[in-house]
Amino acid sequence: MKVQSLTYNLPQTTPVASTPAQPTAPATPTEPAEPMDVGEIAAEKDWTVLFYLNGNNATSSQAVSAMRQLEFVGSGDNIHMAAQLSRPKAMLDRWSKDWNGVRRYEIKNNGQEFNAGAVVIDGLTGFLPGKTKGIKSPTLQDMGDADMGSAKTLEEFLQWGITKFPAKNTMVVMQGPSEGVSGMMQDVVHDSKMTVAELGQAFKNVHEKTGKKIDILALNGSATNSLEVANELKDHAKYLVGSQGIQDGQSMPVAMVMNEIANINKDGERDALAVAQYMLLMNSMAPGALSIVDLDKIGPAKEAWDNLAKSLIGAGISRDQLHDLLDRTQDFQGASKNEAYGNSRDAIHFAKLVKEEVADEKVKAAAGQAIESLEAALQGDVANGKQVEEANGISVFAPTNYGFMRPDGTPVIKDGLRDADYGKTNFAQETQWDELLGGAAQDSKLNNTMKKLGLSENGVDKAHGIYHQHIGKVNAALGFAGMAGYMNGLNAWRGAPAAGFLFLGAQSATYAGVVGAGNDALKGVTRMVNGATELKDGSEVAQGAFDVLGAAAKGVANLSYVVPALKPYGETAGMLMFMSPWLRNIYGVYDQYKSIKDGIELGVGDSKMPVAQQWGSAAMQYYGKQNLQDHAERSLWQKFAG
Repeated sequence: MKVQSLTYNLPQTTPVASTPAQPTAPATPTEPAEPMDVGEIAAEKDWTVLFYLNGNNATSSQAVSAMRQLEFVGSGDNIHMAAQLSRPKAMLDRWSKDWNGVRRYEIKNNGQEFNAGAVVIDGLTGFLPGKTKGIKSPTLQDMGDADMGSAKTLEEFLQWGITKFPAKNTMVVMQGPSEGVSGMMQDVVHDSKMTVAELGQAFKNVHEKTGKKIDILALNGSATNSLEVANELKDHAKYLVGSQGIQDGQSMPVAMVMNEIANINKDGERDALAVAQYMLLMNSMAPGALSIVDLDKIGPAKEAWDNLAKSLIGAGISRDQLHDLLDRTQDFQGASKNEAYGNSRDAIHFAKLVKEEVADEKVKAAAGQAIESLEAALQGDVANGKQVEEANGISVFAPTNYGFMRPDGTPVIKDGLRDADYGKTNFAQETQWDELLGGAAQDSKLNNTMKKLGLSENGVDKAHGIYHQHIGKVNAALGFAGMAGYMNGLNAWRGAPAAGFLFLGAQSATYAGVVGAGNDALKGVTRMVNGATELKDGSEVAQGAFDVLGAAAKGVANLSYVVPALKPYGETAGMLMFMSPWLRNIYGVYDQYKSIKDGIELGVGDSKMPVAQQWGSAAMQYYGKQNLQDHAERSLWQKFAG
């Protein structure tokens, strides 16, 4: 069903009551279970939910906020809730008395009734120091300086939680930076992250040591719901709930989800599929593409995908046609680039393009079989936003320049730099998909230009390595320059003289402001072009135009301090700079309201919705939308840069 830009699919029959579970034979242990200090073992309940909250990274405040928000629900009569939470040292810890390291908790109610407003306020203030002092749950174990990017750490936590809090059903929620085949649960303190294979091995070990197959695994990160991830987990978890594309640290409203799950289990145990579908419903307004994958059905889907790859190879489809099919397949991080993370594409959309456009009958049949088997593995999906309108629920690693493949026939070099060790995943080893990628790949225009200038293959790779190593610093510097420009734009509006910004003197700050304004204008133009060409979204073009207006006003306001001819326009430019984000947001909310109103008039919306509620819903949709600007920058720049 498509409503405006929201696509939501669930099986026609949604379980609403507990059904007898089929007994799952415990995996045969390959080694004796290690002794583990779990203390007193709790009484068995219907559900145990284990939260792996990895805050050893840029999402540390979100991890602490998730823990605090979960305390608005807490463990209940039917549900155990436990967490392993980490956060790194921070500059203000000595003053704020916040702790750092890794701790395990049994999540208890904080003494308050669940209140969505209080939860939202707690999340909005999550960046403030002193937040760990507000955690009310008892610390069961202080794990010290544990490596949250290690699969062994995850394995030990899951084994501990399953043993200490026995239940008929087990759910695991993992929150932290994840990048699909490029790595999961990044820990910057220890410079570590789990490979897809290591994640699968951890769940395999837990299954063998506890005899417990995880009922639901919710991966609150990016690029998680892919064939590669699902294939690693298929024998050791039942349902996978996650995202095909980019999700930020708080994309899943964990407290609201858990409150709803607690409510639906009050009158009796709900089965795993019903709980997973409630999770998806609670996340259905989040930006991006989310889904539920039935991992028991991934085996046939993998075989069908392998057959599709073999049929395409056997039919002798040209490199140009394969490359074009991949390039037009729904992507989630921007155009294909020289990093594995940016190459997640929708598997079903690719198979549909193949079925429609490849003449070979065997290929058409294989594509149809792949579509059928993948759709059978999906138990619900939601795609919110025009940028993901061709999302169908499950992705696959599909770069257009796999392993930096060169058109001159240079062999694909498979290593951590060139393909994120994709060849080491079970999916690559068990299918011919990576062989197909090698036959479809073409090098980027930028790489070819660098080679024409005399750079060797290794030189090209080193250039990309340097770029990726330093681009974060460049972006941070440009952001700093933009902030300096904003402050002097406000000064221009007030008619005040230019001022210094942190370590910059007044004159340096104005020059930096001009540079920052230029960078902002480039982003706005990129957004407009992408909205017009890639997304074909007039609203996105308008949003980009407001960005350009604000950037131009910022530039004029700063230049008015150094260019006498612009001095009379400084105050007006400063005012426009300040007002442009407000004008953009007002337009964005109005555009969403108009869409809702049009839907009601067309009979596809709730005709009884009061006008005030329409405006409220419009504001929520606008501010909850995925920011397309980064996607726009990637899509345009990487068309050239690869």
